[in-house]
Amino acid sequence: MSCVNSLMTYRPITSTPFLKDGSYCEIAPCSALKPYICCFWGNEYPQPASSAADRLVIPDTCMDIIIRVNYSDNKLTASFCTLDEKSYHSGKATDSAVLSTFGIRFFFWSAALFSRESFQGTKNRVYFPDEFFHWITAELAEIVLRFDTLSERAKAAEKILIRRLVPERIDPDIMNSVNDMIAYNGSMKISEIAKRNVISERRMERIFAENIGISPKTLSGLIRYQLVWQEIVRGGADILDLTEKYGYTDQAHLLHDFRSRHGMTPSQAYKNLF
Repeated sequence: MSCVNSLMTYRPITSTPFLKDGSYCEIAPCSALKPYICCFWGNEYPQPASSAADRLVIPDTCMDIIIRVNYSDNKLTASFCTLDEKSYHSGKATDSAVLSTFGIRFFFWSAALFSRESFQGTKNRVYFPDEFFHWITAELAEIVLRFDTLSERAKAAEKILIRRLVPERIDPDIMNSVNDMIAYNGSMKISEIAKRNVISERRMERIFAENIGISPKTLSGLIRYQLVWQEIVRGGADILDLTEKYGYTDQAHLLHDFRSRHGMTPSQAYKNLF
């Protein structure tokens, strides 16, 4: 199996990939940023917080910078969300605040390429963006306050991100290892990936912790879950077929793994799409 194009074809999805309305839209990045940015996202126009649905947030193997403007009290908040291992609900606001949201969604391998900080120990956490991306909050805040539409904000943010890319942080050992994880559906043993790429498992552990924030084994499991979810979204694929394709020991193993990540069974998750 060739894994040359795995990174370029891997496109994680959310729990509601068909959602596209005024409250949530996605825009693809320019060609220069496609290897690093999954999408820009947000609402097309300010909306009452109470109108936003309580959405299920699943492990999409991405990291996000999120800027929110509360026009009711003229406050701006910023957060950087790292990799999550399990799903959670966003919650539904009950106040009358009017909000505008702009997000930058990085692939799990790319967030560190815009930072000079270590990502070790960051999984399942939320930070102030400047802890990892020096002074980026002020730059993004200016964009969000200056422009009203998602497309305008995305175009302006692209200039910032292109300028902030740290090419020397691109580690071939990481990129090759991740390529194999995706190409082999997250089912290849870490020892085999290390052997294929002529690196030690100890080095893999170290560079993954430093640049992604989780272990290779954990990441591989998240990739497998995300790929299974994409198969389900495309048509509710047969569980027996998925079990074989993604290297689970049996159907019970797949169902347990999926439910631990998604919070419900595959059939329930599929029904919630519509």
